[in-house]
Amino acid sequence: MSVDIMDVASDNAVTRRERRRQSAYREQVLDLPAGTDRRGRTLGNYLPADDRRSNFLSDEAAQYAAARVDVVQREGGQLEQTRLFTNMLSSMPLCFTVFGHLRAHPAAAVSLLSVLLQRELAGLDRVAVGDRGIDGIECEWAPARKEHLNDGSAFDAVVAGRTVDGRRLLIAVEAKYIDTFSRDPVDEEKDRKYRRFCANFGMPGEAFDALKGSATRQLLRNVLLTESVRRSGSAAEPLFDEAITVVLARDDDRAAQDAVTALDGLRGDLVTGVRYVGHGRFANAAASIPELAEWAGRFRRRYVGPAESSVVLPTDR
Repeated sequence: MSVDIMDVASDNAVTRRERRRQSAYREQVLDLPAGTDRRGRTLGNYLPADDRRSNFLSDEAAQYAAARVDVVQREGGQLEQTRLFTNMLSSMPLCFTVFGHLRAHPAAAVSLLSVLLQRELAGLDRVAVGDRGIDGIECEWAPARKEHLNDGSAFDAVVAGRTVDGRRLLIAVEAKYIDTFSRDPVDEEKDRKYRRFCANFGMPGEAFDALKGSATRQLLRNVLLTESVRRSGSAAEPLFDEAITVVLARDDDRAAQDAVTALDGLRGDLVTGVRYVGHGRFANAAASIPELAEWAGRFRRRYVGPAESSVVLPTDR
């Protein structure tokens, strides 16, 4: 008989806590047996290998995830299906759970994003970006590489919207759960390219050197890609008038908060803004939208918990 393991020796305190949270959710809410990881270990945060529904909080999100896998593969992208469908600790199903559900409820999405971003949105748009489009909301989306950073960077989710005064708004999302920002290997050629983008986009001269370290490098790349997509079209008529990079992370993720603060402080004349949104604040805002209230309760139970549900940290911006 296999053993349902909830703790792994290499887990830090946060991973241990969240692995136990997901194990309890699988057992108590989903009433499913534990699945196995790629090493064949039975772990409490894994779902059965053939389950393509339970890692999401709504049918709409699950259906979108299944369809999106095919689209990303056709476009030549990579989408790790184990992370998406069976690993409950991954940030990927969290992102699809949120934006796949909002995609199916555009009016509620507009209301929620207006609250979270303190910008009054009028609706979502279908926008062509080169040879790829954004149909209001998309997960795991990347523009054509050669037209932008050409480094494989992609967005966990993107939203194309418009404000009540007619301005076109791009929202690029970086979703985090237990994961940290990625640590790129040293690459002098990429450094020269990112430094050039920083300068061309109006960031101060010291910005790249201050932000090139592992704590902020991935977020910097995400922001530069967001600004590059915003500028698609022509200098006189950019595709989007405004853009913002949103980091959606745990309420207690100080590293994510610090990265947002550091990036925001060195934006200079960069048009793209950056904002941190904690899972607890997100759940509270979603609960205030009638159409999302019941779904928000499920999100809170799985990802936040009652002890943290009302936490809004001073740096939540």
